[in-house]
Amino acid sequence: MKLILSRKGFDSAHGGCPSPILDGQLLCPLPIPDAGAPTPYGKISSFNGSAIAQIVEDLTGGRFKRGHGAHLDPDLRRDAIARAAGWRPIFGQAAAAQGHLRKQNVGRGDLFIFFGCFRRAERVGGALRFVRSAPKLHVIFGWLQVGRVIRATDSVAAEFPWAAGHPHLAAPDRYKNNTLYFASDRLSSIGINTSGAGTFDRLGPELILSQTDPYINCSTWRLPRWFVPGGRAPLSYHSKPARWTDCATSVRVQSAYPGQEFVLDVDQYPEAHAWLRSIFRAANR
Repeated sequence: MKLILSRKGFDSAHGGCPSPILDGQLLCPLPIPDAGAPTPYGKISSFNGSAIAQIVEDLTGGRFKRGHGAHLDPDLRRDAIARAAGWRPIFGQAAAAQGHLRKQNVGRGDLFIFFGCFRRAERVGGALRFVRSAPKLHVIFGWLQVGRVIRATDSVAAEFPWAAGHPHLAAPDRYKNNTLYFASDRLSSIGINTSGAGTFDRLGPELILSQTDPYINCSTWRLPRWFVPGGRAPLSYHSKPARWTDCATSVRVQSAYPGQEFVLDVDQYPEAHAWLRSIFRAANR
């Protein structure tokens, strides 16, 4: 089994700001802007009573508005937009990032853990803004266990009409190495009885990758000590020893940037199973 830590959503490079943490604890991952995507922000359903389009307009200072296309990917929430019968969660990847996943032999049964840049936000004068004292954090917000890997083509859109609105199928030739990862029915790879894909709604310490005590920046992580390679294949893109600092009971990691897909061979790191189960159990309390 492969574990893929997959960076997605708004950040300084895509969208220009983090995704918000609302009311102190609610994770609201924002899909990145995409002028060629078939779904505009205005068509995405509200999040806990707040319109996604208004959130995007407020936090970007109006640079992106409700009519701007949203790259709704990974597409994990059934209620995000109107769905055709048969819908299931999908993640699309392409270009060099997909080449990396292919090189790492990512396929059926492997588990994507999606994380992104988040920051606490508050309402001031009717508009949403970031809390000035709040740090940017890398936070886990969703998952997808791979049930099927399919090359994205026009024929796939015809075969799976419920998937036709996905941005990687709207115009398949826009992307090189255009590939879709369909979710499995259940999360079987780590022994958790839950859906094969979904989102974590509330912030908790188990979902925060960034080191917070002391805080350095969102890309400096604190992970369980067993992540240290120690002769095993390291988390991909993290082979340089200088990225790893032993902290006795944990390890500080300078995560790679830029980079989207960081792959760990769980067969070499069996401790990952218990770690992943602890994340799901704590997040679902």
